[in-house]
Amino acid sequence: MFKKITSKLDIHTLEVLVKSSKTMLVKIAGMIALLLVSIFLGRTLGSEGLGIVNFANKFGMILLVLTMFGFQNVIIKFIAIGRGKLDNQGIASALKTSVIFNGLLSLLIACIGAILLPIILDMWSGNQDLYIPLLIVFFMLIPQTISRVYASALNGYGKIWQANLVNQTLSILLVGIGLLIYGSFDIQFTPISVLVLYGISRIFMVLIVLMLWKQTFRSKITGGFNLKPMFKMAKPMLLVSGTGVLASNADTLMLGVLGSFKDVGIYSVAAQLALLTSLFLQVSNAAISPKLASLFDESKISEMRVMVQRVTKGLGIAALLFALCFVLFGQWLLGFWGAEFQGAYLVLVVLSIGQFFNIATGCSGLLLVMCGFEKIEGYISISALFLNIILNVLLIKNYGALGAALATSITITLMNITRVIFANKKTGILTIPFFINKS
Repeated sequence: MFKKITSKLDIHTLEVLVKSSKTMLVKIAGMIALLLVSIFLGRTLGSEGLGIVNFANKFGMILLVLTMFGFQNVIIKFIAIGRGKLDNQGIASALKTSVIFNGLLSLLIACIGAILLPIILDMWSGNQDLYIPLLIVFFMLIPQTISRVYASALNGYGKIWQANLVNQTLSILLVGIGLLIYGSFDIQFTPISVLVLYGISRIFMVLIVLMLWKQTFRSKITGGFNLKPMFKMAKPMLLVSGTGVLASNADTLMLGVLGSFKDVGIYSVAAQLALLTSLFLQVSNAAISPKLASLFDESKISEMRVMVQRVTKGLGIAALLFALCFVLFGQWLLGFWGAEFQGAYLVLVVLSIGQFFNIATGCSGLLLVMCGFEKIEGYISISALFLNIILNVLLIKNYGALGAALATSITITLMNITRVIFANKKTGILTIPFFINKS
């Protein structure tokens, strides 16, 4: 059966499938660990405690956008092209430049954040208990940034599952191990002790990713510091990545500001389940991004089109199955976290519909970025961010967590339809395979 399917695939789609299958195993391991950790924390800390932990981590994700400064996809692109041309000097220089620039930037932002945090919390009355959790988040930024740089380098070099291990799976596995150690030593589970554990896991993650890179890139070339070309490409990429992350985290953060941390805890569980649908998109995007960069550099548009549409067809089928699963069994799944989380069923259904559109439209956003249309993707992303914030403000006040879900799903749907239109217009590639491409 497998041979019959693969025999009908082009070489590029087959390569994506093979690399995605390895990455999928890593993702599944991370997904299982994430769910187990979340269930444990939900039952141990309750919805409010889980809400504080998730709010802090979401805040950290936004800060990570600033420290990476759009360099993630820049590193992938530079290293993928350098590897294709056997340019070890270019690979080493791209990595060294990013380590220095992003490392220093993370240190600067961590220090400024730690200094300004008391002032910010004074303005946000009634939330002084967040001081230690957010302080931990600021200092987690430095190891997080370094590990993301090396993970992007691994991705660009074609080591897809290793990159995903670092970006998505390794940290939560280490946290899970840490929770077992906490339990064996009778350490009290609080939001602060759990966030300390997250911080320790980030440090171990840096050591592991450095080892993986040394095993991958064995050249002795040290490379030079060549910031200008990478910085030029990174500026619009900062807009793309920054608005994308802000848009995906605005619901949780605004619930924390406009609602309560109990709302955040309940909503974050539903969002976590709905985002399982995006597992396949994340895996395929990680495998397909270096292929898009190299094929576009060689002007092989027709080969790109075949690869993208075949991958998207599979994604659409998977997304539909996940959405149906959440509609039918969502109430039962939420019960694993405890009875108080079952009230998030409608939130889960609404979010899963949004994720269906996110996945079924394929890699249209990534296609724009990897083909040199970062500015267009940036404009789409920032428009979606403003729409998301406006909808969240209007809907959270009236509908709470359900309002946040509606705001997020509406934004995701409109944003991805717009990406498909512009990707087709600019590259001649329609990511949705169920329509005829007339361009």
